Amino acid sequence: MTPPRSETLARALAPLSALWGLVVARRNRRFDRGEGVHRAAVPVVSVGNLAVGGTGKTPMTAWLAARLAARGRRSAIVTRGYGGRAGVGPLDVSRGGGPLVDAAVGGDEPVLLARLTSAVVVAGSDRVAGARRAVELGADVVILDDGFQHRRLDRDLDVVLLDAASPFGNGRLLPAGPLREPPSSLARAGIVVLTRWSGEAPPAGIAAPVVRARHRNAGFRDAAGREVPAPGRAFAFCGIARPASFLDSLRGAGVEIAGTRAFPDHHRFDAADLRALADGARERGAAIVTTMKDLVRLSGALPDVIALHVELDVVDPDPLEAALDAVTGRWR
Repeated sequence: MTPPRSETLARALAPLSALWGLVVARRNRRFDRGEGVHRAAVPVVSVGNLAVGGTGKTPMTAWLAARLAARGRRSAIVTRGYGGRAGVGPLDVSRGGGPLVDAAVGGDEPVLLARLTSAVVVAGSDRVAGARRAVELGADVVILDDGFQHRRLDRDLDVVLLDAASPFGNGRLLPAGPLREPPSSLARAGIVVLTRWSGEAPPAGIAAPVVRARHRNAGFRDAAGREVPAPGRAFAFCGIARPASFLDSLRGAGVEIAGTRAFPDHHRFDAADLRALADGARERGAAIVTTMKDLVRLSGALPDVIALHVELDVVDPDPLEAALDAVTGRWR
C-alpha cells in the first residue's frame, strides 16, 4: 500500500529533521551548562510549547496574568512581537493601561494581551532586554510568552502546552513534523497543560504535573471591544494557525456558518481583502466574524466586524496555582 502523501513527504524530509535534532540537542546542552543564560531581577514564568501552531498560548498567558494580579503581583508579559515592527526592542506595547501602539507596530498578540490584561507588555526579539525593561516599568514578575525554546532568559517555572488531541503531531521534528524539539525536552517542564481537552488521557512518561484546560467561548466583541449579541449567521474569516478550531468554536456558540475565508497566520489585511470580506458577508446576508487576534490587526478598518472572544478554562488548576505560589513565595 502506498503511504499517504503527508507521510511520504515526512519521510523525504527526515534527513533535515535529523539535522535539526542535532542542532537542537547541541543548543540545549549549551544552555544546560548555563552558557549564555541571563537571570532577571524578578521571577520569570515561561509559557511555551513543543509544536508549532496554535496550542492556546495567548489565552494561557492572559490566565496567568489574571492569577498573578489576584496575588497582588504586577506582572509584565515579555513577547517576541511577531508580525509587528518591534525588532530587537524593547518596545513598550502597554504600561498596564491598555495598548500604546497598534498591531502593525507591536504585533497582534502583544496588542491583544494589552487589551485583555492589566499587565505591562514589552515586545522585541531580545527577551533579556525585554525583561530588564519590564522591571524598569515596575513589574515584579515576568511572564515570558512563547518562551520554552528561548533559553537565554532563565526562568523559575516552565509551563508547557500540548494540544490534547495531538500532543506531538506525527512525532517528527521540523520540517518533517511540527515539533520544535523532541518530547524528551518535557523533562524541563514544571507544569504541562493539555489544552483543548475533551477527555483525552495525557501522554505517557511525563514527569511534571499535568493539568487540563478547555477553550471557553466568552461572547462576542465589536471593534471597540464592547460586548455584542451572538450573530445568527456568520461569514467567518481568520488568519491564525488553526482555522478549524475557530470554526468549531463558532459552531459551539450556536452560530450558523454561511461562508469562510482563511488567511495565513498573522496576515496583514489590505484593501482588497477588506472589500472581499465585506462583499462575501453581504452576499450571504451574514455578519462578518473573526478572532480577537485578527480583530486587533484590522484597527477599525472593517467597522462592522465582530470577534469571538475565547478564554481558557483550567479544569484542575491546583497544581498550577501551587507552582505560582512556590515561585512568587521564593521571591518575597
